[in-house]
Amino acid sequence: MSDDIKDAVHGVEKELENVSLSSKDIYYRYDDEIKITDYATSFNSNNQNSKPDLRNIKYKTSTEHLNCPVCQQPFLEPLTTICGHTFCKSCIYECFKAFNGDINDGLKGSCPLDRTPLDASNVNDLFPTPLLVTNLIDDLQVYCLNHERGCKWNGCRWELEHHVISDCGYTGVHCNGKRYIKKNNNKENNENGDGDGEYDGEYDNEEICTLTVERRFLSDNETECIHKVFQCEYCNADLTKMSEEVHLSNECLYNYQTCELCLNDMIALKNLNKHKENCSKIRHFRCPAHEIGCNWIGNNEPALEIHVQKNNCQLNQLLPYINTLNEKIDSVSTENNFLQKQINKILSLIIQGKITNLGYNEPIEEINKYNSSIASLEDQDKLIYLNYEIDRLKFEMEEKIIPFIKRENSSLTDRKSIMNGLVNDNFMMKDDLSLQRVLINSLRKQLQFLLFTRNSRNMNGSTLNSGMDSENLDLFDMPSRNNSEERLNLKL
Repeated sequence: MSDDIKDAVHGVEKELENVSLSSKDIYYRYDDEIKITDYATSFNSNNQNSKPDLRNIKYKTSTEHLNCPVCQQPFLEPLTTICGHTFCKSCIYECFKAFNGDINDGLKGSCPLDRTPLDASNVNDLFPTPLLVTNLIDDLQVYCLNHERGCKWNGCRWELEHHVISDCGYTGVHCNGKRYIKKNNNKENNENGDGDGEYDGEYDNEEICTLTVERRFLSDNETECIHKVFQCEYCNADLTKMSEEVHLSNECLYNYQTCELCLNDMIALKNLNKHKENCSKIRHFRCPAHEIGCNWIGNNEPALEIHVQKNNCQLNQLLPYINTLNEKIDSVSTENNFLQKQINKILSLIIQGKITNLGYNEPIEEINKYNSSIASLEDQDKLIYLNYEIDRLKFEMEEKIIPFIKRENSSLTDRKSIMNGLVNDNFMMKDDLSLQRVLINSLRKQLQFLLFTRNSRNMNGSTLNSGMDSENLDLFDMPSRNNSEERLNLKL
């Protein structure tokens, strides 16, 4: 018996040795068919010099009176002529080229609107538009260039370039992930049917994936190609990082979630929204203020209407104010983060020896273009003054914005405690009213009993008197009740 056990253990050890593989003995597969979706307005940052085309911007606010007469779009780098008309820089230069018919002599022409002769080299004929107009244009609200891919960002136009280049998760970038490629001779044998379908542990040099993917699928800690195929943890389907999100939310039948209304924890994520709609139609209704703490759940719409109306739910009355406050806090936080990034960028540029205009394309000053490398006292004074201004602005921002956020958070906590106290007082008042109703009903029943007993006694006495003096009985001698007693009986 012991020999059989030893043989079995020895066989298991051999199987384990055959199964154990090194990291390069694993069969790697890559799915290159899943590619990024390119739209007319989408932006892909394929190299460091890539810049977004601002002509493809979709504007959120009205651009009336701020459109170029040539391209009929909001101004880009606007220039104003001596005759008072404003055009985009590229548009007016294209008009000059079309007027002259020669690219080399494209700095002279005429105004497209009134044919006034213009010379671009003369600052009196063509000069930058006043800063007020430029700021109005740059402050127009726009959507992200990748909004068709799913980006929900919107903000000022001058923030767009920084967003799509540095922050947007839907911007197309190179994967740059490592791939393990099997040697060609083994690959050809397997394709011809000569191989056994297993790797022999030999690979070519690691290749770098150059396919374009969305930035949100990449991570700083991983170096492998995101086109690598792996299995779903719920249904074992073949996935990549690019298809995992869509698969789990729209395809996987075993990605179970819990319904907040009926507490059923066996609902697939792809069916969860439809299940919640059915729960709402059948029996489960939640208060609109459940996000801020209301735990009310009803069985029909009339009950929900009664709960929401007539000041029954204090949290629902405060919901609009809390939502507005949260939006303001989010806006201030976003602006604070953006300003912090810009400050860090300015500081890094100072260290490199140049300063670029915040939010604009054109540089306003490049210190490294001076003949001497900051040797004169005048240049040193400028740098000291600039550093002082940056520190002052940073201090003012921290002094004003951060205390405002902390103060709003503390006031929100106080308001929540006040609301909880009001809700508790309301419940106590409802209990007191119920007790008063019970006492009033008890008194009403006792009074009815006393009146009934009195009436029965009067009826008995009148019957005895009628038997004894039936002959002498007069109509006006019959017992009667006064009007107050009759009204009291009617009320009871």
